[in-house]
Amino acid sequence: FYAGVFLSMTLILAALLSAAATVRESRCLTATAFFCFALAFCGMILALCWRYVHSTEVEDSMLDVYDLVYEEVRRNGSSSKRHELTLIHEVFQCCGKHSPLGDTAAVQHTMCHPGTAWAAGQDCLQEIHGFLKKHMGFVSTLLGITIGFTIYGMVLTSFLWFSIHFSNNLERKGKYTLRG
Repeated sequence: FYAGVFLSMTLILAALLSAAATVRESRCLTATAFFCFALAFCGMILALCWRYVHSTEVEDSMLDVYDLVYEEVRRNGSSSKRHELTLIHEVFQCCGKHSPLGDTAAVQHTMCHPGTAWAAGQDCLQEIHGFLKKHMGFVSTLLGITIGFTIYGMVLTSFLWFSIHFSNNLERKGKYTLRG
């Protein structure tokens, strides 16, 4: 989350610097905007690599949390985790899990009412897996699109820097008039 906030702020800063560099025709601002775009590009490449190398870590962590809360409720029915389990069931619109290791019928009977998703056979572990798969796919797509725009920004700022640097009309800088 914090990496995403940092990357967005870097991209916003790069866009603002690029706009200011265009208006002022400043080589220094253009170079700074390019550096911000390059920094954001490197961060997004790292995030994309992390997404593909460690793709199951987020899912495993969420499933472990669900298992921990579920087992706590199964062991101690009056536990404070009971409210957390109810919230998880409401958020993911599921109830219970299929487990070959232990008896889960007692928890499902007390936590899952006949009209809930458990009656339809929706396992929470499968629902969490599907939810994360869909949202991580969305994150990957968004990251790919943002990388494309970042490359586009780097090309534009480098073109702007070279056009300002090799311009012969710098004595007219900021003195443009419209003719009819």
